[in-house]
Amino acid sequence: MSKILENLQRLFEKHRVILWYDEEQLFNAEFESLWLPGVQKIEIQNNEFAIKYRILEIQPTDKFLLYAPHTRPSNEDNWFLDIELSNHVFQTDQEAMFLQELGLPGTLRYWAQRHVVFFQSKERIQRFREAMEKTDNEAVLTAKLLMLVLGAAGRSTDELLRAYAIAWTREKHQTIEKDLERFGLTEPFWTLVEAEYNYSSANPGVYDFILELFQKGFSPFARRTQLNQGAAVLLSAWKDARSFEETYRKLSARVEADLNVSRDIAALSLEDLLHEDVFEQIDKRIIKDLALHLSQGTLGAERAEYLIKQRETRYWQDIYRPFYQALRYANRMLEDIRLYDRISIHDLPDGFKQYTEKWFLVDQDYRLFLQYYRETNQNNVLNVLYQAVHKAYSNTWLLKLSEKWQQALEKEGGWYFGPQSQRRFFQRAIKPRYLDPKTKVFVVISDALRYECGEDLHARFTEEARFSSTLDYQIAGLPSYTQLGMASLLPHQQLAFGREDEILIDGKSTLGAQARKKVLEEHSGVRATTILAEDLMKLASRSNEAQELIQNHDLIYVYHNQIDKIGDDKTSEEKVIEAARDEVEFLLAIARKISNLNGYHIVFTSDHGFVYQHEPLEDSDFADAQISGEIIKENRRYVLGRGLEHNQQVTKYQATDLQIESDCEVLIPKGINRLRIKGAGSRYVHGGSTLQEVVVPVLFVSKKKADTVQKVEIDVLNKGNNRITTNLQTVKFYQQQAVGGKYTSRKVKAFFAEVQDEKKKLLSDSFTYTFDLDSSRSEDREVSHQFKISTSMSKVREVFLFIEEQVDGSSKWNTLLKLPYTLNLAIENDFDDF
Repeated sequence: MSKILENLQRLFEKHRVILWYDEEQLFNAEFESLWLPGVQKIEIQNNEFAIKYRILEIQPTDKFLLYAPHTRPSNEDNWFLDIELSNHVFQTDQEAMFLQELGLPGTLRYWAQRHVVFFQSKERIQRFREAMEKTDNEAVLTAKLLMLVLGAAGRSTDELLRAYAIAWTREKHQTIEKDLERFGLTEPFWTLVEAEYNYSSANPGVYDFILELFQKGFSPFARRTQLNQGAAVLLSAWKDARSFEETYRKLSARVEADLNVSRDIAALSLEDLLHEDVFEQIDKRIIKDLALHLSQGTLGAERAEYLIKQRETRYWQDIYRPFYQALRYANRMLEDIRLYDRISIHDLPDGFKQYTEKWFLVDQDYRLFLQYYRETNQNNVLNVLYQAVHKAYSNTWLLKLSEKWQQALEKEGGWYFGPQSQRRFFQRAIKPRYLDPKTKVFVVISDALRYECGEDLHARFTEEARFSSTLDYQIAGLPSYTQLGMASLLPHQQLAFGREDEILIDGKSTLGAQARKKVLEEHSGVRATTILAEDLMKLASRSNEAQELIQNHDLIYVYHNQIDKIGDDKTSEEKVIEAARDEVEFLLAIARKISNLNGYHIVFTSDHGFVYQHEPLEDSDFADAQISGEIIKENRRYVLGRGLEHNQQVTKYQATDLQIESDCEVLIPKGINRLRIKGAGSRYVHGGSTLQEVVVPVLFVSKKKADTVQKVEIDVLNKGNNRITTNLQTVKFYQQQAVGGKYTSRKVKAFFAEVQDEKKKLLSDSFTYTFDLDSSRSEDREVSHQFKISTSMSKVREVFLFIEEQVDGSSKWNTLLKLPYTLNLAIENDFDDF
């Protein structure tokens, strides 16, 4: 089928009469051979009146093709002007043929002529037909041509540039440039870019534009370019688009190298860079400066915390989060050590109280610093800070605290067996609280979960909508090792040493899960059992085994050994940092599992804690206690034996002094010193009497019937200032509640946008912030941001400030607030940022 026949058939579906002028009589034969069912063909040869009478009076409903082998007459001499206006004139020049095929009006003939090469492909015509609307004007049609050539998702200038930038990073831009030139689209494209972003160049190119764009987005370079504020908004949108992430990072790295950004950044101050994030080099410089300041103590703790907070939602956060977190916990630890420069301990309960209220934070911050430092692959940029942190923790804090604690121990003259003693765990925390009221309870015992790890777990539970948590503590017995701690947590009357360091309850062994299960069954007074945490996690919630476990028992002890297993092995002791992190996550998972099994009450606790120092110890850290006698069991932190001789570097206890029936003696090194034991690890230790080893958490966790935890609410304070008249619009955000108790943090994204056809058109940069402020003063919960407003639309009757929150586990954002504003910019305001 010829293209002429195809086009005529399509046109006759809409029109009754079609006129065909053939000035050069090139298609006479084509006309003669045409066969159009239901259409009568007439050649115009000085028979205009007869033809009009026939088609209007004699056959007013029939279809006609009127062929005129001559030039179209002027309107004054045109017998068929009314027919033309009410029907259709068929054109046979190439541009007209394309327009007719697409159903577009002949008024676009010159437009089609400019881009005629594009339409010389059936495949391109088909793609264009699918993209266009017959009501589109010339500008829209041109934009859609560009969209197809660039492979863009839409026809906006932003989307066209994104597609071009992607092609450039994939080295496909040269093909695009050839096509733009071939299809007559090069000038229209750069005209669009100039109109939208004020880009002008004698030799425009996509990378040249990108160079200008990145300079506009980096405040210290902004004066180097004439691009307008719309360009800054465009770059912000590029950073905000997850689908564009790979391209953006390639572009940023290339521009950073080509402009030698590192040289310029080196000359800028920390304050100059604080709110910038266009280039990765910015974060590297800030991290280096902060690490140096913190290690030298030249930056106040409050100021350092503020600076770190400002970086936590910046563009490169996914790469540098471990660095900033390491900086955060180093800052907190060093500040706490300064605050606790002069500590005193009146007696043992006073030491326990101060440790569980504040001093534990030093141990926690040290562990978390090490965790994130290791996540950076121990990057050299943090090395100077690492040395300062380790020195302050080991040489200052641990020594000072252990010295004061040792003095309190010597003053006391014996070990603690008061109300918070681990020996009273069952009678104090389990029996009256759960078993007497006939309440089913799970007791989860995590080996070596020291107090600060338990506090970390407690903090995580307070953020959970499904659980409530209360944190308490208890004091392990001496020596602070697994066998004694595990036995102490069981119901018992008497503890005694068995073989070596084995502990007997009322004469029966407690070595291993089965032995403890037997003790629990016989001494708890209820239907009781034990299970390993790994086995519990394997149970299907509705399986027979799960139902039997729940229905047939009132008390279930769950055992898990991760921290101690890794820390006690010399080859893996440095991984105890990750083990503690993973254990907190695992215990949260255990709670969810128990909840799914319809368990409503859980108690988390531990047998003992630990002391950890990341660096290999000096010789001075080892005690040469000159021990002799019958040694039954020896460890870095305790010795069991009989007739033991020693010097002043250890403290001797009779087993009965520690409420353990035996004629054995127990030696505990003073302070944090380790005993010299061949082959044993030395960085992770327990068994001694330091607060880190003996203070362990007790968490009372309950499954809630209804959610009582909610995220803080965010509002805008200066709502009355809702007219945007300059390119810089300051918005004051307000966190209505302090984080803590029943309120948790909330991460939001805010931006200005116009709504077109239910789609948001971005008009400003995006501001992302985690509102986690815990101050009780409302003034401290105010956060300001100065938005950069695009000049591409200087007058819009109504725009909106959107505040959105990301849906957990998805890329979708929900709108929390949508506040109306009026945009009315003057041209000169494009220079406000200078």
